[in-house]
Amino acid sequence: MRIAVFIKSSTFSKSYGGLETQNKLLCEGLASRGHTVVVFTPNIELEAREVRESGVLYKFVECKVASYSSVTVPKKDSWPLKSLEEFRIANSKEKFDLIIGQSSAAIGVIKSRVEFGVPIISISHGTKMGEMQTKIQSDVSLKGIARTLLDLPHALKNFFTVQREFVHGSNLVIAVSSYVKKALIDETFVDEQKVRVVNNGIQPFGDVNKEYSAEKGNLRLLYVGQLIKSKGILRIADMVAHGMLEGMSLDIVGAGDLYESLDHLAKNSGGKINMHGKLPYEDVLKIYDPRRFDVFVFPTSRIEGFPMVLIEAMFGGLPIVAFGLGGVPDAVFDNETGFLVKAGDFRAFKANLEELRNHPELVKKMGANARNKAVERFSLDKMLDSYEEIFEEVMK
Repeated sequence: MRIAVFIKSSTFSKSYGGLETQNKLLCEGLASRGHTVVVFTPNIELEAREVRESGVLYKFVECKVASYSSVTVPKKDSWPLKSLEEFRIANSKEKFDLIIGQSSAAIGVIKSRVEFGVPIISISHGTKMGEMQTKIQSDVSLKGIARTLLDLPHALKNFFTVQREFVHGSNLVIAVSSYVKKALIDETFVDEQKVRVVNNGIQPFGDVNKEYSAEKGNLRLLYVGQLIKSKGILRIADMVAHGMLEGMSLDIVGAGDLYESLDHLAKNSGGKINMHGKLPYEDVLKIYDPRRFDVFVFPTSRIEGFPMVLIEAMFGGLPIVAFGLGGVPDAVFDNETGFLVKAGDFRAFKANLEELRNHPELVKKMGANARNKAVERFSLDKMLDSYEEIFEEVMK
């Protein structure tokens, strides 16, 4: 099957995150199963027009991308129009069998779907109202309010037009979690039968025979992700640095606006906090190791569709303590693979960490449960099987 994939950012970008990682794994997985996969993505940081990597052809589209999402660019230079033009040229040379859009990235082609007659599947990682709710709740500073106001026109436009156009214009929509499916139905009034839940998956890694080394009175915490205020990691780091999480250390992997603040805390923490910076994906996977760490912390106030780091931590055999927002409950099974905490309740978050610190046998049990659950539900093969079943359905 010849598949065109549209995404507004890729792992070739320095600031890529979970969505871009999921797209890379999906595309490379499909290519390994014999599909021809061509990814259309904006040319933001590269001079090359095309790159082939791990069996996937990336076509970099020359277009303008606004600094603030509320700032528009001329239509003739916009991503929807430019990506449509590139697709039209590629499709005229060799017809595609299927189109996949990450979120609204395929909107240009969706609007011209009658011209091509190619089935379209869109993958939703979240919704516009979820994004706005996150921005409002996570940063109440004057700067944060100003950014939210700047983004409001674009958010409203997306809510009333773009989001509904890509949802209703696609043959089928894949939601990455149960939360995202419900939010899409509530916001766009799409038929429930048109939305399918497929959780993200990754290639299993790590040694299933690793020996857990949790010790009573000593809890080694790990965080991987963006270092921004809404992720909540500054609060956890402050608690560790100032002794409010007694007997605990914290390792932080990632980059972002809070790096300098966290680095300052680390240097004055007496060795209780270690900064690793942003690491290549392959090196990040090596970090998840129950011989080095005991618990993965995810104190985000963001409403996220299905965070990739959670299943990475699970495959690594680490229990998770997280706020139960968005798609997090699809990954973290409360009192089985970790603890789900009411959003914003850092007192309860602290209490759960202390329980794990005092009961190393619980750390080991939950870590083993997490690994088993990941193998059972979140493998790359399971995700690819679900996608191919949906492909067959829309191709009929």
